[in-house]
Amino acid sequence: MTAIYSVLHILVDGVCAFAMFGTFLAEKDGYVSILLYNFCAFALQMPFGVILDCFCAGTDFGKRDLPFFAAVLGVLLTIAGAFTHPAMLGIGNALFHIGGGIGTIREDAEKNDSGRRLGVFVAPGALGLYLGTLAAQNDVRQSSVCLAGVLMVLLCIWAAYKKEAVSAGLTEKAGENEQSSQLQSGGAWLAVCCFAVVVLRSYIGMAVSFPWKTGILSGAAVLAVVCGKAAGGFLAARYGSLKTAVITLSVSLVCYLSADAAPMGICALFFFNMTMPVTLYLLVCRFPKLPGFAFGFLTFALFLGFLPGYFGWQTEAGGNVIGCVGSAVSLLVLAVGILRSSCF
Repeated sequence: MTAIYSVLHILVDGVCAFAMFGTFLAEKDGYVSILLYNFCAFALQMPFGVILDCFCAGTDFGKRDLPFFAAVLGVLLTIAGAFTHPAMLGIGNALFHIGGGIGTIREDAEKNDSGRRLGVFVAPGALGLYLGTLAAQNDVRQSSVCLAGVLMVLLCIWAAYKKEAVSAGLTEKAGENEQSSQLQSGGAWLAVCCFAVVVLRSYIGMAVSFPWKTGILSGAAVLAVVCGKAAGGFLAARYGSLKTAVITLSVSLVCYLSADAAPMGICALFFFNMTMPVTLYLLVCRFPKLPGFAFGFLTFALFLGFLPGYFGWQTEAGGNVIGCVGSAVSLLVLAVGILRSSCF
């Protein structure tokens, strides 16, 4: 299921980017459409997640299938929104992400993968956004949305066929871990720290730009982000959240010093994004009965990090300085949150 959700993630974000930059942005109220879409796509994931958490409590088969149905509904609304309105497009995006996110979190827990699957799911979105934007800039026909829509529907049908293997519920062992995790202290402190780190990561993603990020190197930068997010989950599962955060953010800080050179800049993007699945997994472990809230809480942080760039509140500091400071502050805040909550 994680593999299916990940491929759908590429297609959903690709369709959204294609529709926004190829259609809605060109309209007279395009500037407002960008804000409306991002609000619906990111800020609404938290209330959607809370609703799913409330309705999915317990192990009833029908209830536990609700995230999957939310993801499928999100796919259908995304396809419809590409031809109608950015609000519908954003709502579809939000429903898919929160449904697929909860499904991936559950499968990760059932397989005892310690967060590996979380990075695999969240990583492909950047690739989808890049490909969708590239298609819009090169005037690819809008009929391509129909082809992508057909592929997404086929993937949903395949997922419906396969989902019984992963929808029966968490194991008893996972339930025991659930109880012990909730009894640990420092949950609120950790949530605030993770939230702050994600806001900062989102802001840096909008604010940092380098002259070499054009053509094929732009694609290389996107691949670095994608691979970094995916690798971060595996690294944290192997060495722990604290060691992963300290090592990757320290290396990204050093790389940002010389990020005007493409090789160092690509390395900086790779290592800086490795903590994305780490922050999500930390919250999932802390609030195991609230996977929808944990996922949506951090996507709301992404929305807040987008706002300064949208309103033009940019610092005059160069990308090197912003990246170095962002890496240092993220390292400090995340380390404090992990240490205070004893989530190593």
